[in-house]
Amino acid sequence: MKHYITILTCLGMLLTLAACSTFEADPRYDDPGAVDSLYVALTISLDRGGVSSRAAATPMGGEEGDGWEYGRDYENRLHDFTVFVLAGGADINSPAETTFAGSRYFSEDDVKQATKIEHDKIPTEPYKYENKDVLTYDFTIPVVRRLTLPEVGALRFIIVANMGDCTREFMTLGELRDAQPTQTWTPATKDDKTPTRFVMTNENDFYYATGEGTIEDPLRLHVMLERMAARIDFDPTGATVKDKSLCYELNQTATAPSNLPAPSNLPQRGEALQARLYVDNMRVVNAAQPASYLIKRVADDLVGTNLRYLGDELPVPSGQPQTNWVIEPNTAKKTADPIADAALLSTLYGKTALSTVATSITALTEPDVPLTTSAPTTLAYTNENTFSREATLSSYATGVCLRCRFEPLHDYYTAYDATTDERTPGTYTLGQTFTMVEVNDPELSEPRRLYFKNKADAEAYATNTARKHFATVTTYENGVCYYFIWLRHANNVDVIHDVMEFATVRNNIYRFSILSTSGPGTPTPDARHPEQLRARVYVKKWLLVEHPTILM
Repeated sequence: MKHYITILTCLGMLLTLAACSTFEADPRYDDPGAVDSLYVALTISLDRGGVSSRAAATPMGGEEGDGWEYGRDYENRLHDFTVFVLAGGADINSPAETTFAGSRYFSEDDVKQATKIEHDKIPTEPYKYENKDVLTYDFTIPVVRRLTLPEVGALRFIIVANMGDCTREFMTLGELRDAQPTQTWTPATKDDKTPTRFVMTNENDFYYATGEGTIEDPLRLHVMLERMAARIDFDPTGATVKDKSLCYELNQTATAPSNLPAPSNLPQRGEALQARLYVDNMRVVNAAQPASYLIKRVADDLVGTNLRYLGDELPVPSGQPQTNWVIEPNTAKKTADPIADAALLSTLYGKTALSTVATSITALTEPDVPLTTSAPTTLAYTNENTFSREATLSSYATGVCLRCRFEPLHDYYTAYDATTDERTPGTYTLGQTFTMVEVNDPELSEPRRLYFKNKADAEAYATNTARKHFATVTTYENGVCYYFIWLRHANNVDVIHDVMEFATVRNNIYRFSILSTSGPGTPTPDARHPEQLRARVYVKKWLLVEHPTILM
């Protein structure tokens, strides 16, 4: 399947004999068929194999991720782009002072000059596929006479899309590589906040060349682009809509403690429905606010040892543990200071900073979680966010805070007699306050959780040392609890929190779904509390925007 836009351009380069060349400021248009013109055909396409069926329990991350997925129309759309040309053997990793052999801007009006339409199979909306018209753009720009034909195999192309005319903004390779765009996406209009104009740059530095550079046999070069932004999705698989929220039914298997006789009036636990979890609200935590470098960079460590531009994150073959770090402008700062201060967090994450989210989500009164159960929902776009492994569990990690209501359907009691150790089973009403008792029994694989209507009964049970309960007590007002899910970029099973395990990197979709929980979360948003919510996070790469060919 291929969704593609082809732009046939005829660009003239004025190359001096000194290999340091530019386009003429005031070009003299010549016959497009002149023998001393170099033609480069630029085809802009969307080309990958569709939605992957893989949803790994542990994300692969890196260059491949867990598969490829078509983006939505507003994510894929090409509005304008600037082409930068390197010649004389220069490439993306050449010295910073390297100048460009030429550059050319293609405006939105240029892109709109469609002369034909071709049919292909692309999604009309996320996750739904049918045949639909795809625009294929063909247009010709007058050619400028050039003096010397460059070695076509030594040409390299860097493309910056959806950032306006950059021809005068970047004069050297270093200026382009180090640029940090103000925004990596923008709203469609003042009134329509739908993100659009996603900034895109080269995905790699691999090229192939064919053709002679003539109008009959134009030079064709392959350049692949990727978005600078990352995307966070919530997958509601397994949920139903109930009480104006997404509801998950939880089945838990457990056995009674061997050292405590089970009272005859207690229901036996097993595969039956144990509880329901209602997800009311979600807030993205630590979505990186400052934009990253225009050109992606990787290194052996977070101080930039052996820095490579457009390098790979994973070794070959792919699927092995992550070995290289992605470096963004604030990586070193976060690495040097793993205990984040409030001013730094405000700069990095704005209103999504952990402390801000923890305060705001408690004040919400109405459920606002997306109620669709048919397809994943995009919660936010974010920029690259990388940091040291020591800072992984600090305030820097990107994640999602969930505000939920927990409904215990098993082990719920309305009274307790400390003398007989008898508990009176009852029926919980959604929205009531309850107190949870966690019994720490070494013979159980997990603490046994009991739920009491009255806090006094719960405390009496937990402090009944004669029965050796040894329990902790937590009260949940109105049954409300909170969970944190931290987005993983890669699966490093051998070393906990190893290289890039928790991070966000450009052009990746970080999608999570809820699997189960062993009990209610924390009564207040507390990111330090051990996670009780089991979630699956998997990383997909968006469908890349490809620029397979160019003629000059």
